Amino acid sequence: MMERRTVRTVRAAALAIALCAWTLAAGGADLRGGSAADAGEDDVPEHVCKKCASTGREECDQHDRHECALEDDVLFCSVVADCVTCQGTGFVDCKFCDNEHVQDGMERRRKDIARRGEQLAWIEKELEKPVRVAESEHFVIIWESREMKVDKVKRNPHEMLHITAARMEALFDLYLEKLGAREGDFAEKPLIAVWWDDRDQKDASARLCGNANSLGVKLYTVNPRYSTSGHKRHFKDDEALHRNLVHNATHLLLSHQRPSYWIGNDKKGWADAGLAHWFEFELTGSCRTYCYEEVNTKRDFKGGKFKVGVRKLVALNKQPAMSAVMQKKTTELTPEEHAAAFSYVDYLMQRDGKKLNDLLRRLRQREETRDALQATFGLSILELEELWKAWVLETYPTR
Repeated sequence: MMERRTVRTVRAAALAIALCAWTLAAGGADLRGGSAADAGEDDVPEHVCKKCASTGREECDQHDRHECALEDDVLFCSVVADCVTCQGTGFVDCKFCDNEHVQDGMERRRKDIARRGEQLAWIEKELEKPVRVAESEHFVIIWESREMKVDKVKRNPHEMLHITAARMEALFDLYLEKLGAREGDFAEKPLIAVWWDDRDQKDASARLCGNANSLGVKLYTVNPRYSTSGHKRHFKDDEALHRNLVHNATHLLLSHQRPSYWIGNDKKGWADAGLAHWFEFELTGSCRTYCYEEVNTKRDFKGGKFKVGVRKLVALNKQPAMSAVMQKKTTELTPEEHAAAFSYVDYLMQRDGKKLNDLLRRLRQREETRDALQATFGLSILELEELWKAWVLETYPTR
């Protein structure tokens, strides 16, 4: 079993791509367009170019310098895609040195950006208006909300677009790592859209997800999408919105993962909600997200401190019956049952993440929970419940 990472470590990984970009010299970044560092020793220029440090490129003067480096971490960004100077790369060839390796790489990058722009054109056509869009390795992000403070620093909408993409990539990496899933299990890139105005969210959710709502709306399985308003009336700060996006993106990944099927509507809500809460906790340190369609959304459970609350329930022998929880849809779970579902997943994950992944696969193939549990972990629900309770009392904090 892989060593459990601290919340601080995981959060740092999520932000490293986006927040460190403008503190690095251009030659130090991982350049998609190619750099001297990517070339073999024989290709590195004998004399260092003082203008570009022999990276073969300079920041495009049409954009803020610190934002140019952001473009290395995505495949496409509409904010700079139409720039006639850099053609969406954020950089131009250095005029003071000749680095053929880098120049060839940048030309390939410009062509790739143009191609991806054509592929993503459906979004603005569907919405009938221009929007900020970024495509990363495994996600497509729309950010039409306002600036936000991230770790006490104001980030503009362009920066938030990239920060959100970096965070979603951190989630995807952790999902594969913890469950032993494969990239090939996911045929389409989930679309995550964040708006400011509730009217924009309602219109976009209808167009993108087939359901008009001023709160968050998801489209599961084949074309995974999530659209939500980032207005402060819904999310008081960046941390709250971050939790929500991680939680809902996990729902999308689970339902889209082959074989694609949304188990939350098939009396397997414990796994659907439990897994979303688990990754929410791993990446943010708290569980405060209840999807708009889930019941009792105005209630909370122990201020998001699920482990403390669950341990107290178990110690008092007042925990929900596992057999009952494992027969409910996601929409039927109470806050206490959400916390219990998180804890079931937590226990199974620490036992064997790959077996849990197999269990989830079986659930998506519409096996009953009791059968999938027996086939993967060799346990009945009653046996699992006793082992889980003992583990909670031994490992969960009291405060």
